[in-house]
Amino acid sequence: MQTVEPARIPHKAIPEFADFAHTGPGTLAGEYMRRFWQPVMRSEDLLPARALPITIMSEHYTLFRGEGGEPHVVAQRCPHRSTVLSVGTVEGDSIRCHYHGWRFDGGGQCVEQPAEDDGFAAKVRIAGYPTREHVGLIFAYFGPGEPPSFPNCPAFTDGITEARCEVVPINYFQSWENTWDEVHVAWTHRAGGMHAVPDLSQETFEETDYGVLKRSQKSDGLRRVAVYLMPNIIRVLVPPPNALDKKHSGPRLRESYLFLVPIDDENHMLFNTQEARVPENEREAYAKVYAEYLRKRAEARPRTEVAADILAGKLRIADVLDHPNLVTIEDIVAQAGQGRIVDRSQEWLGRSDAGIIFLRKLWMREMRALAEGRPLKQWAPMKEMPRADNSAGSTAML
Repeated sequence: MQTVEPARIPHKAIPEFADFAHTGPGTLAGEYMRRFWQPVMRSEDLLPARALPITIMSEHYTLFRGEGGEPHVVAQRCPHRSTVLSVGTVEGDSIRCHYHGWRFDGGGQCVEQPAEDDGFAAKVRIAGYPTREHVGLIFAYFGPGEPPSFPNCPAFTDGITEARCEVVPINYFQSWENTWDEVHVAWTHRAGGMHAVPDLSQETFEETDYGVLKRSQKSDGLRRVAVYLMPNIIRVLVPPPNALDKKHSGPRLRESYLFLVPIDDENHMLFNTQEARVPENEREAYAKVYAEYLRKRAEARPRTEVAADILAGKLRIADVLDHPNLVTIEDIVAQAGQGRIVDRSQEWLGRSDAGIIFLRKLWMREMRALAEGRPLKQWAPMKEMPRADNSAGSTAML
């Protein structure tokens, strides 16, 4: 087992290959991120025969779902006169440009040009990207060569899959580091009253063939396991939304995947797809409570506005404890307070930051190998979840 010793990094020391934040074209971190499948949208948000524009890692694309239900990602623009394809129409499993009617299949091959000579269409192709669906999300691969195995994380099997997506106005790596930081939970989210302080003497990080396995123990003795899948996925057991918890509907804890995907360098999408294990005879009642919770989330004042007012001193966290997006607001306040892209050269890390140190060393190792043309670690798909050993009878936590 590999563990991380506490370390203090001088505030002016900026390690080589440590630009994790910038993921646009031509960046080292961006090239690394593009070598993995990335979620781009919730499945339920893309109806059949619809096309939408998306931005992933500062590049623009067209996402559409064919009439038969298959999703596809292709280039943003028609190669004829450069208009965007997302305003076009979906026909069968292809998309037709609104400007002059050129039509492209899901792989990017032009298959029809109404005003051109026969044979010209076969010579025209735009970029097309492998696209799949899993755990309520649409994934695409934007990297070179053949994509890695799909999926790299097992599906839920026993309950209802619920997927959400939130746009967070900070760099994705700040949120990614936040998921490795168990101490913050006891303080940032202490209003919920469910988060005990971790016993740092019991916290370990083990690199596996599929990612990183974190084992920890709370001050109340409860053992906890979380799995981090490179480069931006965590599977963890988390409390349900407050609105559901207060109504005692559904399980108190849910197995969840969190995916953090850059839109650009200052904004990212936080996908949360989770499994609610609800008995068949309770699902109708549960669905009503969950629908009410989603309605409250949609009607509440936008979480980014609330967070901005807290950072500006116009509100306090104590003023918004009944907000249905409280957890996200708390995280945005903490992380946006670092700046849209944090200056890591100004930090002082302590022993509670062992996870942050482990994460950065792992990323630096892989980015150095990529920059020097050496083989990267080939992460294997995770087949099943490890469990915590709570011999006292407590519910095992991921």
